[in-house]
Amino acid sequence: MLIQNTIFYSQEWRWAKFIKFLISQLAKYHCVEYKIPTDFSYKESTYGSKKSKNNINLFTWGATHERRINFARAVCINSPNYSVLNFLIIPNTFYNIPFLGVDFVSLPKSHLLVLDFQPSLKVENQFNSELIEQLIKLKKSCHSSLPMAEKMSEDVAKFFSPGLIWSRLPKQQDSDNLIENQLYDSFKEYLNLYLKTLFESEEVEQGLQQELINGQNNYLNYRRDKDPARPMLSSLFGKDFTESLINKVLFSTNKVL
Repeated sequence: MLIQNTIFYSQEWRWAKFIKFLISQLAKYHCVEYKIPTDFSYKESTYGSKKSKNNINLFTWGATHERRINFARAVCINSPNYSVLNFLIIPNTFYNIPFLGVDFVSLPKSHLLVLDFQPSLKVENQFNSELIEQLIKLKKSCHSSLPMAEKMSEDVAKFFSPGLIWSRLPKQQDSDNLIENQLYDSFKEYLNLYLKTLFESEEVEQGLQQELINGQNNYLNYRRDKDPARPMLSSLFGKDFTESLINKVLFSTNKVL
């Protein structure tokens, strides 16, 4: 099934224009679609009480690039109460580039919004001053409208950059407007800057490449073990499917070269 033929390309899904822009930009850089195993590419389920059942759909889309991107994947969820776009680019370790992480989650009462260049090494070993300045400028522009959420714990914060966009919004019309306008503009700016940085970068020496492999594995292992979406996914799709999705697709270290 093509994602273009699903609800995730329609106006009914909150994040449709985000995924459309994401896929179109990757195509401009000659990325090709990565075929996700059938068991995980599309799933329908129901949740709620017997008297109030809700349908929910999940689609997992993937892409790769022969030299620059080891694996990129988007998990899309749509239901009356939950709407999720979770996206991650795992760059090839020939290049000293962070991950691009997107986690836009609409829950029954709030929206949780995360957008960042997520480091696989210490920030000072992966970001030059020019990139940091660009990211902080984009972050300040976004957070001039979007309120910043509470400070993260040290264990979690080490996996984010100084350019982190992190917001928690109530479910209301003002939030919808912020998502449709400010967040979307910031998302486009972050994605464009990330792809430009990645595709202009030069290959690193073998010693640093091994550090990048280790760093990416550490990040993926942490995300796999501590994924905050695990309880929600388990309640919506069952524990067995959730564990397989997290371990085999979303944060599998087998896709780190």
